Amino acid sequence: MSGVRKALFLTVLLALIPPADAVRINPESWNNSAVTEGGFTILVEEYTATWCEQCAQIDEDLEIITDDHGSRISMISYHPSDGVDAFEPPAAEHRLERLRLQHPDLAGSPSFVVHNGLVREGVESWPDVQSDILKEESSQRGFTELKVTAETNETELMVTVFPPLFGDMQNDTQISILFLQHNKEIPDGFINPGTGSRDRVLVGLAEFPMNGNPVSIDTTIIAPFVASYPIDSMEQWSVVVVHEYTSEALANKTTTDSKPLGVVEISLKDPHQDESAELPLLLPIIIFMAIGTLGIISSKNKKKVKEEE
Repeated sequence: MSGVRKALFLTVLLALIPPADAVRINPESWNNSAVTEGGFTILVEEYTATWCEQCAQIDEDLEIITDDHGSRISMISYHPSDGVDAFEPPAAEHRLERLRLQHPDLAGSPSFVVHNGLVREGVESWPDVQSDILKEESSQRGFTELKVTAETNETELMVTVFPPLFGDMQNDTQISILFLQHNKEIPDGFINPGTGSRDRVLVGLAEFPMNGNPVSIDTTIIAPFVASYPIDSMEQWSVVVVHEYTSEALANKTTTDSKPLGVVEISLKDPHQDESAELPLLLPIIIFMAIGTLGIISSKNKKKVKEEE
């Protein structure tokens, strides 16, 4: 089998991995409630901006990639409060401040952080992002088992998290409920080098530390581990629940011992339509990386056979 065929086979194989820890629902099938259990999903955090040309170019490609990855990853986009971005959600700035506790070099957009690992900056860094995802999946040995329900009425999206017993949870950790909006429209009057909307935009959050008071940004806390967000203007959304260390704990940890402890997602979103779409900008990069990896493996195998002869 040629290197190109092997790379394409690997790409298709990754895309066919079935969902396990995430529920992804077509809006036509939504019956106002859903539940999921798990925690193995890998968290990918993106620093982006509506005025960023590279970010706009790859936004739709990232939508396709996250859909094809199924439950393997949950990707969240953080837009800054910089006076130029069209959204500037306070919840995103809160998460960016948290990231910068351990990643002070987080500056350029787009940038990606996989499971609180290294900062990968620019479109050209996507092979490193993909490699980080695979590395985290292969090295993850345990995770927090989380049960999450999402319910909607005419005005609210309510999320309930059933964490393990308090005795099984570390005191310096928290349960974070992150509300994302898909296809969020960019208002007129802002710099916009791309389409009229952006995907996976963090718009609200609620944090429930094991010790301390909860934090609510543009959400309503109903009870411990229960929060809601208004959806009267949000047709498609995702909820990502993360068991993670508190910001105070992060200040005393390294990136190797402060990874998320459990991640799950419930998503209500139209599947992407790519039958007639152009080749995604990032797909050649992924294939190139796969070809290189397979080439290295093949070269090592040939060398080994030659030495044995």
